[in-house]
Amino acid sequence: MRRVFGIFSASTAIVVALSLIAAAGTAGLVIVVGQGLDELLSDRRLGTQWYFSAVGELLAMAVATFLIPVVISRNSQDLTEHHRMKLLKHYLSIGPLAVRAAGEGELVHAAMDSVERSVKYRSSFIGPAVSAVATPVLILCFIAFAIDPLSALLMLVPTALVPVIVLGFQRRFGASNGEYRRAQGILSAAFLDALRSLGMLKLNGGSRWMGARIEKATERVRQQVMKLLARNQLILLVIDSSFAVLLLATACLLAWWRAGSGAISPGAALSLVILSFLMLAPVNYVGSFFYIGMTGKAAEKKLAEVAGISMHRSMANPLDVDLRHRDLILDGVSAGYDSGQQALSGISWHFPAGSRTAIIGPSGSGKTTLLRVLQGQLEASDGTIRDVRQAMGPATLKASTAVVEQQATLFGMSLRENLLLGAPGASDGELLHTLRRVGLGPWFEGQPDGLDQRLGEGGSRLSGGQAQRLALARALLAQRPILLLDEPTSALDVQSEAEVLGTLRGLDRSTTVITVTHRLGLLADYDYVLVMDQGQLIQAGSREELLATDGYLKEAMDGFRHRAEALHSGGRTEMGEGN
Repeated sequence: MRRVFGIFSASTAIVVALSLIAAAGTAGLVIVVGQGLDELLSDRRLGTQWYFSAVGELLAMAVATFLIPVVISRNSQDLTEHHRMKLLKHYLSIGPLAVRAAGEGELVHAAMDSVERSVKYRSSFIGPAVSAVATPVLILCFIAFAIDPLSALLMLVPTALVPVIVLGFQRRFGASNGEYRRAQGILSAAFLDALRSLGMLKLNGGSRWMGARIEKATERVRQQVMKLLARNQLILLVIDSSFAVLLLATACLLAWWRAGSGAISPGAALSLVILSFLMLAPVNYVGSFFYIGMTGKAAEKKLAEVAGISMHRSMANPLDVDLRHRDLILDGVSAGYDSGQQALSGISWHFPAGSRTAIIGPSGSGKTTLLRVLQGQLEASDGTIRDVRQAMGPATLKASTAVVEQQATLFGMSLRENLLLGAPGASDGELLHTLRRVGLGPWFEGQPDGLDQRLGEGGSRLSGGQAQRLALARALLAQRPILLLDEPTSALDVQSEAEVLGTLRGLDRSTTVITVTHRLGLLADYDYVLVMDQGQLIQAGSREELLATDGYLKEAMDGFRHRAEALHSGGRTEMGEGN
């Protein structure tokens, strides 16, 4: 935003200028009224010039007063859009790993509540606060030049106490701002967790537990808000007692003294008392909105902390590698999450370019973790990932892989916009061709709006199978050399699964496909099978090699065969011979 003398925004400067114009118009009108009173007390008629002066001062005051909220409103809209767009770009630039480390709830709270409070502070508090300091000085100038210099000088003493008092309280209560900020962040994180897991909580009867957690976080926020409000009331009390009473008493005594001695006229004495009331108005405004100032400062600190989050190295410039013709090699790769426990330990394997590899194993064996490492969403803690020439970091892996996750991530936009996320430059013809490749051709033909069809929030207008195939279409449009699939057919019926598998079989050998799956019947389509258990690679080779060797795959296939034979035999016995 544009700055004036590097201090505050141009909009804030305009608000300050308009406030001073309104104050000057009001002060001028009060002085004109005092002069009119003196004319009437002297039995003289008010001249045309007096009426012109009164109307001019009144018009200046009215126009400036009308424009102040207009400017504040426009400034608030511009600041909100500016800060939220800036935060969104920052989140995208630091990358998902840095976002996860910082806490998604905290960052959502910063983008919503902290931005809103910062905007209120910037647009609705700073300008009036500066005006509150400048307006009494301006009115003292009117008193000095139009009424009595000595009275202005004596009234300067209580006026000088206001900024000292306000700044002193702001520093005194700075610690409570930090407590409030932390409480808000905890509440946002709890609420975000509840929204993400709403279905799971309902199915498992966890609604009361989550409700109690949110209630506890809400109570903590309430306590911090009440502390801030109590201190806000203390500010009002101190300003009223130390400034308002002192200033009004000083003005009344000066008016009585100077008018009694003949130094000023009765009309000037009345103007002096009224102007002392006008000096209180902006100061009372700051006291009334001191809560906005306190929470706004806390929000500014929070936004500064968020802006200071450094970019994760997974977002650095990727290396120029050719994984369409070079193999992907893992040498002793280990990785873990924030808990510190290793989810992968010493994984070594060679993915030939254009090969098809399935990763199997029991739940919790590390399959999905390995996929996250390969896609650059989790950084390896040990070992290297490389091609035949050089090691690759998360940024290079991210740029080289397209991913289809178990739960398809779609947005409440049009079909075209969801597909273009994978290939921003793709033509409508390419989009349609890819939709047909993944078996969505018949569905697409029935959509009245074609590529402009809205998918609903999170793709709510699609079935699970349709959403999964659309995610696959987006991954294919990206044309990355490595395609990573996490249970790609888990949400599909038999016919849809066959169509998707046919699409995958039709991929040319320039794409390396790595799939996590529990469906052992699909392994015939793969060149290699990796078996994982407890974060380690315990078996690897072709399907035929693993079936000929004792281990997880052979045991699983034998168990499946025994269950099928038992079901078949039990069914014949139950039905009876010949039926």
